[in-house]
Amino acid sequence: MKKGQRMTAVTNVKGVGEALGKALVANGFKTAEAIAKAKPADLVKVPRIGAARAPLLIAAAKDAVSSNPAAKPTAKPAARRTAARKPATRKPAARKTVAAAAAEKRAQEAARKAAEEKAAAEAAEAKAKKKAKAKAKAEKAAKKRAEMEAVFSKAKDKVKAKTKKGKKSKKDDKAKDSKKKDDKKSSKKKDKKKAKK
Repeated sequence: MKKGQRMTAVTNVKGVGEALGKALVANGFKTAEAIAKAKPADLVKVPRIGAARAPLLIAAAKDAVSSNPAAKPTAKPAARRTAARKPATRKPAARKTVAAAAAEKRAQEAARKAAEEKAAAEAAEAKAKKKAKAKAKAEKAAKKRAEMEAVFSKAKDKVKAKTKKGKKSKKDDKAKDSKKKDDKKSSKKKDKKKAKK
């Protein structure tokens, strides 16, 4: 960087308060420009910065650097005074971020719970439908079975009646045959008697 060009303080980065600013400086990130050039893996090593927060801080640092009027020479004490004044206004924003994150977490939890309840309701509905389908199938099968039994019983009765009729006609035929034989015998006896006379 050219001599006399103002460096952007780490506390000018959105989301960086006094405590985080000190942690960043202690880990070698003394300016917003240093944060903007850093890789997320480097920032994760700083306490209070996680994998999700690191890329956000890099983006915020790039914004802070781009909004800083370049090549505007200023006295160093003034820059320090600005850095000292900023943390007080930044702190509530950091608290808001934590509150927003907590609210987002609660919303995600509620959404997950709602999704689980919906899935459970859908599963119960599917189970009830399956049960109703099985019941209807069983009733249909029972009805068909009853119809088949009725048809079978009717056919059985028909066969029985036919068999009975057949037996009766055979009996009648036998009776007729035996009557004929008896008639023949008696006529023969009569003929013999006549012949004897």
